[in-house]
Amino acid sequence: MKEPLRDPPPIPLRFLEWFCPPALYEGIEGDLLEQFDMDIKAHGYKYARRRLVLNIFKFFRPGIILRNRFLFQLIDLIMFTNYLIVAYRNIRKSKAFSAINVCGLGIGLAACLLIFQFVSFELSYDKFNEKFDRTYRVTNDRYQNGKLIQHGTIMYPTIGPTMAKDYPEIEEYTRLMPGGELNVKVNDKNYRGDYCHFVDEHFLSVFTFPLLAGNKTTALKDRFNIVLSEKTAKKYFGLTDGNYTDIIGKTLYWGLDVQPYTISGVCMDPPPNSHIQFEGLVSYSTLISAEESGADNSWTWSDMRHYLVLKPGADYKALESKFEAFSEKYFQGDKVSGSVEKFFLQPLKDAHLYSDYEYDIARTANGKAVWAMLIVALFILLIAWINYINLTTSRAIDRAKEVGLRKVMGAVKSQLIKQFIFESFLITVLAFVFAFILVITLQSSFNQIVNNKFSLATIVTSLSSGNILIVVAVIIACVILSGFYPAFILSSYQPAVVLKGKFQHSSRGHFLRKALVIFQFTASAALITGTIIVSRQLLYMNSADLGIDIHDTLIVQGPELSGYDSTFIQRAESYKHALLQIDGVVNAATSNNIPGNRLGRSFGIRLAEEPSSSHYTMSNMGVDYSFFDTYDVALLAGRKFLPTDHKVNFDDLNTVIINKNAVKLLGIDSVQNAVGKEIVWGGDGTRKWTIVGVVGDFHQESLKKPMEPMIFRPSYGANNPTSIRLKTADTQKVIADIEGIYKNFFPGNSFQYFFLRDSYQRQYNDDNRFGKVISIFTVLAIIISCLGLIGLSSYTAVQRTKEIGVRKVLGASIYSIVTLLSVDFMKLVCIAALLSLPIAYYSMQNWLQGYTYRITLSWMLFVMPVFVVLVIALFTISAQVLRAAMSNPADTLKYE
Repeated sequence: MKEPLRDPPPIPLRFLEWFCPPALYEGIEGDLLEQFDMDIKAHGYKYARRRLVLNIFKFFRPGIILRNRFLFQLIDLIMFTNYLIVAYRNIRKSKAFSAINVCGLGIGLAACLLIFQFVSFELSYDKFNEKFDRTYRVTNDRYQNGKLIQHGTIMYPTIGPTMAKDYPEIEEYTRLMPGGELNVKVNDKNYRGDYCHFVDEHFLSVFTFPLLAGNKTTALKDRFNIVLSEKTAKKYFGLTDGNYTDIIGKTLYWGLDVQPYTISGVCMDPPPNSHIQFEGLVSYSTLISAEESGADNSWTWSDMRHYLVLKPGADYKALESKFEAFSEKYFQGDKVSGSVEKFFLQPLKDAHLYSDYEYDIARTANGKAVWAMLIVALFILLIAWINYINLTTSRAIDRAKEVGLRKVMGAVKSQLIKQFIFESFLITVLAFVFAFILVITLQSSFNQIVNNKFSLATIVTSLSSGNILIVVAVIIACVILSGFYPAFILSSYQPAVVLKGKFQHSSRGHFLRKALVIFQFTASAALITGTIIVSRQLLYMNSADLGIDIHDTLIVQGPELSGYDSTFIQRAESYKHALLQIDGVVNAATSNNIPGNRLGRSFGIRLAEEPSSSHYTMSNMGVDYSFFDTYDVALLAGRKFLPTDHKVNFDDLNTVIINKNAVKLLGIDSVQNAVGKEIVWGGDGTRKWTIVGVVGDFHQESLKKPMEPMIFRPSYGANNPTSIRLKTADTQKVIADIEGIYKNFFPGNSFQYFFLRDSYQRQYNDDNRFGKVISIFTVLAIIISCLGLIGLSSYTAVQRTKEIGVRKVLGASIYSIVTLLSVDFMKLVCIAALLSLPIAYYSMQNWLQGYTYRITLSWMLFVMPVFVVLVIALFTISAQVLRAAMSNPADTLKYE
């Protein structure tokens, strides 16, 4: 008779005993156990168990073997059921901790899912294009007098075709010029507000905008051809059945042009993640005629954008290095265009997120902000999983006796690890369910904040399959890791120690939990600091003195169907005079542009007294004589425009006003001395203008950009918008009165208006959106961190309940007990707050570099978040600790 084992026999042998005749079992039991012990020593338990099963099978005929296969499947099912039952009992037993874990993980996952929707969409821009990886847009920098004067995507019509001719690496090219609004007439009905581009016949080959009707090879080849988007075709022609071929060959009229435009195609609407947006595409050849060929061959007409498709395997950096010779060959320094031209290539994948270019027609966003949101999402997820690890390991004493008893009953370490990982998995599943419920509930509100239509499907449709697998793998890895550490720790307890009551937390476990708490609150404090600084910068931009008054200003679009003739100035003056008769209208002015919009530049300006080789660049604007009064622009010297400065014929104009920056650029020593000087501007380089006044600098665009040298000329134009300064409590009545006068003076034209303040603030849409999102998710990060702190502090209080009772019996006050239990946590939070300072400073300093005008990072901006974090942590801890401190000692010590 073999000596019995100290541990119970393995499960397969127990089942063998149940199913085997006693005589047969007694004959093979000893041999099986002996081999089992040898296999454990040589190869480990897992291998030994598998070998034992095979050895058992050898003693049975095939029918019994089949029965035992089913038996061991049943064993696995029983084990799984056991894991599920134990996990359920532990969750039910510790409802508070389980709720904190599920809520913390759920909020973290929900925050990540919402941010991933936004980030995945932003990262998906232009990837629908079949030639996405080989497509580049040409950008250029212009230099005058050794200084960078323009950094943009706008350049000359010859660039793309000439590069394609000179460099064999280029497979094809396309060129584009923004056409502005499509003010069209279709079947005696006018439509306004749809946006179009002039594009060449290669456009639909370079970019993937599939045609629903028409031939993509020829649709944009002939003059006066137009391709409409699906949405626009439906609007213009009332299509409902999708039969777009019915409108091919039909015509429409653009503005006052008597030339009909032929519809040659209908394309799918540009996807929302396309950096190029349009409602119509007009053939580029429409710009080219025998009399006006500059759109095709000019080296000075700067209105075009160019895209290149490189051949497979071509290195765009190697091609870019050849552009210096290209510039010297065709521009000869600054002899041709008046500027030194430098050309570069930007990958199409960067056109949306990494575009700091002027005159950019792309739909752009801040790449730094997008990646910052992704980092915030990962931080929130880490904080949530850290909570789980901390709370699980902090309950080690409760689980230690369970582990000891299960080991005595025959459980091995691998089974215990499986049990604890299964519990982690179950908590994570519940957290995912909670997260999905939160996302569905908050989706509408989140979409309003980011001004988009996102859903959970956005993540799947926006990311490539490879990226989706990476995201899923990261989440699975985090789930396993977050469960593995507690499982490894809890399964390592020795039965002989824990069952004697000598179990203590290890110093390593204490250190890790402290480190994780510090990480949580470091991230939270850094996010609070970032939120405060972002909010201060946004407040600064919204309240800064622009040098121009844009409040209470209504912009009425110009009459698009009224031509300019010898009577137009008089009609415009009568129109303005009629507006001023309305009660509530303070002033009115017209201009060819309005504050908030990018102005055109003039490159060949110089003082008449300087040599012709001098060149200066200024932003230019055409305004009427009321403009500076309407916008309250300060006059520094000279006079403003007078009605007599306006001329019907452009060639008769001879007076200009410049701003203070322009005075500095021209090298004039004072604004007073600038008045009366003559400048050469436009024409063949000999036309002279007299400076009659100098005005103060103002922010034509957002505070992200510097105030530039500006030159103003007197101007009236048929399409110029009207700026109307209001002062009234009944805005809608005044607008109705303005509409009546507008329609009386410009019958047949559509009345469209907006408030300048709203238009100007749209420049900060991305910044405001980033500020709102970062604020919301900072609050979520703090909530998750506080949930963890609630769990840890309440558990600590429970563990020290008897100590508290003894101290109270010995005369300790509630204040001293609260202080005793809180001080350790507050130390960790203080360390976290201090560690967050350099992280927040570096991050925010880097973010503020994107603004020419920005706030100064004072020490108060960093002290305030530290104070906020400490207060939040103190209140979080105190609520739990105070309850323990106020407990009755008689209740806690009566069993001692």
